[in-house]
Amino acid sequence: GRPLPTFPTSECTSDVEPDTREMVRAQNKKKKKSGGFQSMGLSYPVFKGIMKKGYKVPTPIQRKTIPVILDGKDMVAMARTGSGKTACFLIPMFERLKTRSAQTGARALILSPTRELALQTMKFTKELGKFTGLKTALILGGDKMEDQFSALHENPDIIIATPGRLMHVAVEMNLKLQSVEYVVFDEADRLFEMGFAEQLQEIISRLPGGHQTLLFYATLPKMLVEFARAGLTEPVLIRLDVDAKLNEQLKTSFFLVREDTKAAVLLHLLRNVVRPQDQTVVFVATKHHAEYLSELLTTQRVSCAHIYSAHIYSALDQTARKINLAKFTHGKCSTLIVTDLAARGLDIPLLDNVINFSFPAKGKLFLHRVGK
Repeated sequence: GRPLPTFPTSECTSDVEPDTREMVRAQNKKKKKSGGFQSMGLSYPVFKGIMKKGYKVPTPIQRKTIPVILDGKDMVAMARTGSGKTACFLIPMFERLKTRSAQTGARALILSPTRELALQTMKFTKELGKFTGLKTALILGGDKMEDQFSALHENPDIIIATPGRLMHVAVEMNLKLQSVEYVVFDEADRLFEMGFAEQLQEIISRLPGGHQTLLFYATLPKMLVEFARAGLTEPVLIRLDVDAKLNEQLKTSFFLVREDTKAAVLLHLLRNVVRPQDQTVVFVATKHHAEYLSELLTTQRVSCAHIYSAHIYSALDQTARKINLAKFTHGKCSTLIVTDLAARGLDIPLLDNVINFSFPAKGKLFLHRVGK
């Protein structure tokens, strides 16, 4: 047959699998017209990562933010959970850092409010940045400090961190962060709400002048003072109509039940209404609810796992949470019981049902929950 056309690139293309080349060729044809990833002028390793991940068309928030970020501007963006926001900051980051640099020290810093969100960002960075060769360090509370010290001694290109632990490590190691040129506050509303203001201030004070700062919010912040705190210069504000919009494809049902029959109704739903192959997340108010329901469902032979965010981490907590989340994402159990804090930033693809066992205190929390 006909030889496959090669993708124009300065380096040798022998490592390009034919199927990726085919995909790229097909995408190029389509995307010339529709302003997709192809029209963003991305370098080949970055574009190849996008194709390999199976992304065809940028989501609305990606289409709006990526060109602005590539332009080097500071930015504040409102993006719903599940809108593809992580790729919004990862793609331009890969494009900016280009290749591994063991000499300079970390050049990009991504701050996350929770462990789970940081772990997911890390997983995503590995997948999407597969062909860039960039090195990433993960700095989280609940993991061994020694491992984190050695990870930082290897001069990673990217640091993904929760603010508390990053500050702790920075003080212990006298970490300067002077080479950082790209900073992301992911779920910034949560970072500021969770009392990290002091650590964030300290981290910002260690950064060099002239770095690019990006803030991603799930809801429009009331306090514009936060922008100033984060050290933004003339940021571009990007928002899609995020405020009170549920995805049109979501089907919503409301059940009016007595408090003492709630657990029975949940059991009925999981046994008789939810299809056996469905993945369901159940939101509860407290860790006690999570433990109680988990116990109840298990005795009733409903396969489930639970995670809640404990403020005092013990090694067991971390391991148990990791195991339970993995059980659910790999389909070993069909129901995951979570509290709001633990679920923040859990991006579980192909979720079939969300059950609000305890009603959320605020409308925006409801959006967060069902937006998954």
